[in-house]
Amino acid sequence: MSLRDKVIKNTFYHFVAQAFGFISPFILTPLIISHIGQTEFGIYAIVMGFIGTFGLLDFSLSASFIKFISEYYNKGQYGELNKTINTGLFFYIGFTTFICIVVLIFSESILGLINIPPELFPLAKFSLYISLLVFFLATSSTIFVSVLISVQKMYVNSIAGLVINVINFVTTYILLVSGFGLPGILYAQLGAVAVSVFFNIYLALREVPHIQIRFGYIDKATFKLMGAFGLQMQVSRFSSFLSEKYDEFLLGYFSTLGNVTYFNLANRVTRLGKFFPLQLFQQVAPVAAELKANEDEKKLNELFFEATKYMTVFSAPIFLYIFVFAELLITTWVGPGYEITVYLLRILAIGQLVNLLISAPGNSIMPNLGIPKFLMYESLISLVINLVASFLLIKYYGIVGAAIGSTLSAIIASSYIYFTSAVHFKENPIKFFFKSYSKPGIIAAAGSILVYLLYYFLSELLPGHGGRVTGIVSILATSGLYFAGYILLLWKSGYLSTRDKDNMNKLIKLINPLNKKPAV
Repeated sequence: MSLRDKVIKNTFYHFVAQAFGFISPFILTPLIISHIGQTEFGIYAIVMGFIGTFGLLDFSLSASFIKFISEYYNKGQYGELNKTINTGLFFYIGFTTFICIVVLIFSESILGLINIPPELFPLAKFSLYISLLVFFLATSSTIFVSVLISVQKMYVNSIAGLVINVINFVTTYILLVSGFGLPGILYAQLGAVAVSVFFNIYLALREVPHIQIRFGYIDKATFKLMGAFGLQMQVSRFSSFLSEKYDEFLLGYFSTLGNVTYFNLANRVTRLGKFFPLQLFQQVAPVAAELKANEDEKKLNELFFEATKYMTVFSAPIFLYIFVFAELLITTWVGPGYEITVYLLRILAIGQLVNLLISAPGNSIMPNLGIPKFLMYESLISLVINLVASFLLIKYYGIVGAAIGSTLSAIIASSYIYFTSAVHFKENPIKFFFKSYSKPGIIAAAGSILVYLLYYFLSELLPGHGGRVTGIVSILATSGLYFAGYILLLWKSGYLSTRDKDNMNKLIKLINPLNKKPAV
């Protein structure tokens, strides 16, 4: 199977698995709240939030796994491969064990930070303990998922994950309606994670039989090499985390909590817009690491252009639709009275679109070439600009200043990584910009405006204009017309090469259930 065929297959199954994992909580959440109530759901959400925060303390060692595993595997350096896998595995076992012990010792103090009713405190402790077990199993075994990704077997992990998530969804539903409450949800989650870990270990050992799990493979030099890589990624993670939360903190300090809600809602829509392009982009990292291991500079340059092209093809129409139809999206989702959220969404959408188009391709490739420092610099630039700009703008312009500050920092920091990446891959930044972005950008912008004008003139004729049902129908109709027109015009524009069209045909064959011949 060629590298291109592997990428297409991995991307498709990964996207399907991630899409189900992303959508299923939206379906389950109302059901969960209706069965266990808002108070118990709040306990569940806060406890899981604590657990998620602990993952930020790992020095981002896992960020180095794909780069080093792919390099040693493709070069046939199985001794170094086993040093990497064992060093990473036992580090995370030790790290998660330490976190669990500390949390168990201070569990009552941690839960005491939350205003939990006394009668629900035992349930909260039980929830914390089960969540810790989930955290231990999932985090300590993360190396095996990295192995599958690194050797271009992501689709195997994705298929297994999809099946397990479906079973978890059904199990959670059955336990809820059977009256098992919050413990039932936690048991279902624990079972799903345990089965997932078992399959990840089994599949990794099956696909890479050279793996040997031994204490003797733990290597100090390997840890230092991975740690130096991970430390730069850790700076990037913390910078991004602080930058994301900083705006909401300032809004809560200088204005009202209601403004935090308006800003948070707009951010949620942009995160949803980023979800689909980024999931289709997950295969770039292992491909870059493999090409680097094979020292194929020509294909690395081609990868940078193709990654930029595909990110543009998928991101431009999504965010231009969000920008133009922001009012329809927000009103349909949360109802009337959120006009300021519409305004914020349009400002934030600009920054996120720029970030995806000119930053994401370089950030997906460069760290896996062994150059994580540029991603770290970008995050620091974004954080510093956001700290200063948002502080001044929020202080004097309120909630709109927060959106402007966030977008301004995203554009400036993304521009840095764009020019750095273009120079690294020997591209003229100006010519590359027009070659990569002009056609899909123009088609998406023109199409969104035309569809909006059609919607505007026809919307008053719709029965029940302004209701949620009408809004959903309008979103489906306008997005369907818009994306169909966009794909048709892009296909005819000459922007897509024969290779691109062949890739899409292979993807369609994977999707088509009537196709009897294997796509890859």
